[in-house]
Amino acid sequence: MTPSPAPLADVELFVPLDPQGTATPLVCLHASAGSAFSYLPLARLLGPDQPVWGVEAPGFDGSQEPVSSVPGLAARYTAALRKALPAGPVHLLGWSLGGLIAFDMARRMAEAGTEVGRVILVDASPPYVVPMPPESETVRRFLHEIAASLGLDVPAEIDALVAAAGEDVSAVFEELGRLRSWPPELDAELLSERYTVFRAHAEAAHSYEPSGPYRGPAWHLLAEKSPPQDGRWAELLPDLTERQVPGDHHTVWQGDSLQQLAAHVRSALSGPARPEAD
Repeated sequence: MTPSPAPLADVELFVPLDPQGTATPLVCLHASAGSAFSYLPLARLLGPDQPVWGVEAPGFDGSQEPVSSVPGLAARYTAALRKALPAGPVHLLGWSLGGLIAFDMARRMAEAGTEVGRVILVDASPPYVVPMPPESETVRRFLHEIAASLGLDVPAEIDALVAAAGEDVSAVFEELGRLRSWPPELDAELLSERYTVFRAHAEAAHSYEPSGPYRGPAWHLLAEKSPPQDGRWAELLPDLTERQVPGDHHTVWQGDSLQQLAAHVRSALSGPARPEAD
């Protein structure tokens, strides 16, 4: 295998998930949690010639302030990507919030005359400007996201802690340590740091209004158990192909669902711009 272009490794925000290969690089944009490593299992299933890079959010390592707007995140990542690959094409993939970021990046790159390969959204809610939920609800969603990513079945316990603490975020994080199944390394201090990033990204998603469509080829891989979506993505992505993957918003990254997700991604990356319908 031949390494993909080395300059990507020098950009601070980019994380090598599986950087070997000569195919057009796939860049995976983080979800609300901010980590790029949720894409690692997918990267391992895309073949030996497919280089895959992830993007980690500013603030995830605690060294920077998080960014609370989709355009702000997209602008930063696009600028970094242009420095790394000023002339080469790139594929973009994003799960959840990452789908909004990938969409905004694709628009920026197309407007600047930069070649974009494929844009792949994974179970990404369409963008609408809506008020932020109460703090307690944002905390609840944050903890449910963490628990789901770790395979912890503690939704009732989380809901009870949040209900008891109200708007006192630190109290919730302190009490979590009393749950036997909760990983001790996820202590109150670390949770507080992670929540700062998650909350900024929640603000970004709730305030995002696209300034126009992206007209290049795009795919949306939808979790079968996620709530039905309206036609907003079809308006914003006129050249859109949709596919369904078994599971919900989180289990699409596990087991057979992940295998099917990877198969759709491989098809999108290697197939024609507009595939035939099933």
